[in-house]
Amino acid sequence: MKRFLKFWGTRGSCPVSGPEYLHFGGNTACLELRYDPVHIVFDAGTGIRPLGKILMKDKVTKIDLFLSHTHWDHLLGFPFFELIYQNDVSITIWSPPTTGRSCKELFKELLAPEFFPMRLSELQANLQFKVYSENTPLQMGPITISFHKVNHPGVTYCFKIQTPHQIIGYTTDNELNIPFGKEEKSIIEFFRGADLLIHEAQYFTEEYVQKKGWGHSSLLGAMEFVEKTEAKKWLVSHHDPAHTDEDLVHLSTLALQRSSIPSEWLRDGQVIELR
Repeated sequence: MKRFLKFWGTRGSCPVSGPEYLHFGGNTACLELRYDPVHIVFDAGTGIRPLGKILMKDKVTKIDLFLSHTHWDHLLGFPFFELIYQNDVSITIWSPPTTGRSCKELFKELLAPEFFPMRLSELQANLQFKVYSENTPLQMGPITISFHKVNHPGVTYCFKIQTPHQIIGYTTDNELNIPFGKEEKSIIEFFRGADLLIHEAQYFTEEYVQKKGWGHSSLLGAMEFVEKTEAKKWLVSHHDPAHTDEDLVHLSTLALQRSSIPSEWLRDGQVIELR
């Protein structure tokens, strides 16, 4: 029985390439959760393109795709996801509630003729668009997924994934205001005691001073947040595109020196086995 998380994209904002990014990789956000018989994908950044090749090889015909929000770095890979061109495939696209255009309308624009050679209506897969709610957890086989709004421009949510044996938190974009206010304290309680907590730490302290309000956290803010959740392990994703392998090793070293929670900076293609 397959039970794992696989990080197909761990970069934030935009994809990057070059020798200075070889270890951690350059694909934007995409996480695969396999917990037989459930198969779920979180976000459709450029990491979903290589994932699609594997799913084709494995003859997967049903996927639930959860979007944390609809910024470009979380959608860029969708037009290159091979499963959308297969007529025997069903994909349910789950998105947060919006105050403006629906997710389906945004996908139509993403595949407008000015941007891409195929329209949404021309894709062969059976696509369904659904909206998840902060107050309504979803049950998918043995998996329960809950949602909580986070501090990021636009409507953005994080996820709590509960298996029969573990609690996994997944947050790619979340700016933590210090001292923590009501919103931060609510998210802390949402993730309280998680076995694995995936949360960004996009900026060095000196960078955050210049980028406050951009929707991302400093290393120190993220460390304090994770410690208050009492998570058992912190996994860091959504790396800044300006940060080279050397920068990310430096960030991870600082965390190991200063945080009481064991931490690991994730790389493209990394697999975490689940119980």
